Amino acid sequence: MFIELAAAVAISALISLIACRVVMQMGPLDAPDAPRKAHGAPTPTSGGIGIAIGFGVSLIIFALFSRAVRDEIAPQGAFLLTVAASCSYLFLAIGAWDDARDLSARLKFVLFGVAVGVSTLAVGPVTEFPIYGNSAVAIPLWLAYAGTALWVFTLVNSVNFMDGANGLAMGSVTIGLMFLAAVSFTQGSMAGVVICLCAVGALLGFLFWNFPAGRLFAGDSGALFAGALAALSSIIVVHRTGVSPMIPPILFFPLLADVLVTLAWRAWRRRSLFDGHSEHLYQIARHGGMSHAEVSFIYWSATAACGAIGFLLASEEGYAQAIALATLAGAAIVASTAVRRFAGRRGIEGV
Repeated sequence: MFIELAAAVAISALISLIACRVVMQMGPLDAPDAPRKAHGAPTPTSGGIGIAIGFGVSLIIFALFSRAVRDEIAPQGAFLLTVAASCSYLFLAIGAWDDARDLSARLKFVLFGVAVGVSTLAVGPVTEFPIYGNSAVAIPLWLAYAGTALWVFTLVNSVNFMDGANGLAMGSVTIGLMFLAAVSFTQGSMAGVVICLCAVGALLGFLFWNFPAGRLFAGDSGALFAGALAALSSIIVVHRTGVSPMIPPILFFPLLADVLVTLAWRAWRRRSLFDGHSEHLYQIARHGGMSHAEVSFIYWSATAACGAIGFLLASEEGYAQAIALATLAGAAIVASTAVRRFAGRRGIEGV
C-alpha cells in the first residue's frame, strides 16, 4: 500500500510537471500591471490547470488500478472524496476564467459564493466538536452550515491572497496537506490520505516551474483550486476521523494568520477591506529586501512547525487544540505588530 501511495504522488507530480510545461507555452500571461505584483515582466500563468490535470489523472489511476488502497476506502469515504474533488474543479473554472478574462470583482464574488455554497452542501457541514472520549458538543445545523462555508471561504481566499511570492502559498499548502494526510492515515481514513497525496504530487509538479525562478505562476486558477482542495480535504478528514475541527486551521495557520491579521489591521486603520494592497507580512518582507525564496522558506518552516503541532494534537482529547490555536493566534498578533512597527521605523512600504 505504501508503494502505491508513493507511486500516486510521483505520477501526479510527473503529469502536473508536463501539463504545466504545456501551459507555459499556450496559457495566458500575467502582466506586472499593479503595484502589489512582485514580478517585472509578463509571465505565464494559470499553472492551476496543470495542477488540476495532474491531480485528476492520478486520482483516476488510483480508482482504476489500486485495489489495495481502494479496498481500504469505505463507500462513504469514496463518495466524499469524489464530491470534494469535483467541487474543487468549480473553483478552478472560476480562477481560469478570471486569469483569461479578468472578471469584475462583483461577478467573481457571486461565482465564488455559489461555489462555496455548492461545496458546503455537497460535502456536508461539520456538526460536532469532540471534547472527551465519545462526548462532543453538537452544533445547530444552520450554524454548522455557516461555519463550514466560512471555513471554505476563508481558506480559499487566504491561499489566493498569499499567492504573491514564488512558492509561498503553493508550497505552504503542500506542506499542510502532507500533515493532513498523516493525520488522516493515523486516524484511519484512507479517503483523506488519497485526496491529500494526489494534491501534494500535483503541487510539487507545479513548484518545479514556479520556485524559485517564477517561470510559471499558479494564477487564480491554481490558488483557488489548491485552496479548495485544502479546505474540502480538511472537511473529509474531520468527517471520516472525528478529529477536532480545530486541527485543519492549525495545519494551515501561517496562511490564515497573515490574511486575517492583515485584514484586522486594515480595519483598525479604517482602510478598505476590498481594495488591492501590499500590506501582508510577506509583502512587507519583500519590500524590506528579502528574496522570494527567503520569504517562502520562512512560511514553509512556520507551516511545518504548525503541521507538527496539529499532528501531535490530533489524538488529544479536551481543550488542547483550542489552547494551541489561541496561543498561535496570540503569537501571530504579536509578530504582526512587531514587524509592522519595525518596518514603519525604517520607512518600508506596506505599513
